[in-house]
This record gives sequence, structure tokens and C-alpha cells, in this order.
Amino acid sequence: MSTNDFAIEISDFHKRYGDTYAVRGLDLTVRKGTFFGFVGPNGAGKSTTINTIVGLIQPSSGSIKVIGYDIAKEPLEVKKNVGLMPEETVLYERLSAREYLEFVGRMYALPSKFIETRTKELLELLDLDPDKFMGTYSMGMKKKASLGAALIHKPPVIILDEPFSGIDASTSARIRTTLNNMVDNGHTVFFSSHVLETVEKVSRELGIIHKGKLLACGTLDSIKRDASCEDNASLEEVFLKLVGAGRVDTE
Repeated sequence: MSTNDFAIEISDFHKRYGDTYAVRGLDLTVRKGTFFGFVGPNGAGKSTTINTIVGLIQPSSGSIKVIGYDIAKEPLEVKKNVGLMPEETVLYERLSAREYLEFVGRMYALPSKFIETRTKELLELLDLDPDKFMGTYSMGMKKKASLGAALIHKPPVIILDEPFSGIDASTSARIRTTLNNMVDNGHTVFFSSHVLETVEKVSRELGIIHKGKLLACGTLDSIKRDASCEDNASLEEVFLKLVGAGRVDTE
């Protein structure tokens, strides 16, 4: 398989804070056009990995590439090709959803006509009230507005940190449908979540991380085989076997 087939390439990635390692020697590749789930207990290194992929923090050592661009050498190219939906929604609450998406589009220096058309598409796709101030939105509406901002520039790679946390089933289903359609059209989705049932439902491939180290990676079926689990084992059962039931905290 050519390196051109990969959306994300992580090689010997370490992130250290003083004497403490948040991530230790992570090697991970994610193929283009994949819905990839990234799971692990609290403090496993999920958010550290995501924040490094998008250039919010720098690796202590190792390399990370997105669509072939090195985050250390070509950070602006990486950011042009990535859409980020952070765990905590950070919105301008005195703006409407329409104003917010238009603002984000301008930040990406997108053409005015494209911004207008794309904003209308996203407002309809995500069922967002275009003129209501986002400060009055529910958590689910805020999540959808944040997702809209991540998708405004049609990035080839979409990175989501706990996108299904704290929202109702209807909103979760709409977000999943939107992301699945994008994956079907060649985009790559990389997301972390502690909701293992959701990860199992939507992921086409996944990685399990614990204490900064990757324990398993691949399709759920291949991970089951490698972990000597039954064919009908759930992701939760596989997860508990790999991580250790006595040490799990995914909430």
C-alpha cells in the first residue's frame, strides 16, 4: 500500500510533560476514506494525540503527517486539510449559526459565493436554525454548529473529539448520517469516544490506546482474532480484555 493511500500517518510519536509520558511510541496509520474510531480510558492519550494531529500541541519526538503534509514542517497545509470538532464547543454565542459559519468560512479565505452556498447546505443538512443566537442553543444544537464549522471548507480529514457526548439520540443519529455520507464520498473521519457502543456501530476500523500505547488497531473482527475473543464478542468485551476490567474508566 502506497503512502498516498493514508490520510494520517503517525510514526514513533511521543508526548512528554516533564517526566510523564502522555503518549509513548505511537505508530498508527489511517487509510483515506475510513471512519476510524479511537478509544481508551481517561488519560490514555486520545486527546493528546488529536491535539497533536491538528497542530495545537507539538510532539516531543516522532512524526505525524496528514494527507502527506508533516505537521512540524507544513502546519498551515495540515490545517487547510483538517476540520476539527473539539470536545468542548467553543462558539461565538452572540452570533447566529449562519453568521458563525460565514465567519469561519472567511477565516479559511474561502470565496464569498462558496461560503454562501456551503453555509446554506450545512444549515439544512444539520437542521440548524440559521437566525437564532447560538447562546440560546441546546447542547445538541451547539454540537451540530461546531460540526458545521469543521465541515465548512470540505476538508479531506475530519477529526472529532467526543462528538456524541452529552447529546440526544436524534442529534447523534443526524451527525452519524452526515459523517457516513462524507466517508462514502472519500473523506476520512477520525474520532475519539468513550461511548463504546457508538464506536462499534459506526467505525469501519479502530484503535485502542491505553497509558499512551496502542494496544490494537484494525477492523473489530481482526482485533477480536488477535485478542483471542469469541466471534460474537462486543467491542466492550474486547476492550475490557485488552485494557483490564479492573482499570477501566471511560466515562
